Amino acid sequence: METQPEVVEYFRSLEIALNEQKKKGTPKGDPTYSRIYTQLARDIAQIGIARDELPEAAKICGHLSTFERLEQLMKKPVG
Repeated sequence: METQPEVVEYFRSLEIALNEQKKKGTPKGDPTYSRIYTQLARDIAQIGIARDELPEAAKICGHLSTFERLEQLMKKPVG
């Protein structure tokens, strides 16, 4: 899988979106994060990257920590 400029741009946009939600005070586990994930998966699928390839694509373009941040924010807090 090569690093395509579009992929890098999607992950930059993801980082911006997560920062905006943080400023708004969106809590961990909020459905907003699942919607962001779904939109990311749909957008990246249009350039031929499957949902299960998202972590690898993020890693290749230097945004694995951004993707992992989204995964953590999607999880509902325990207790």
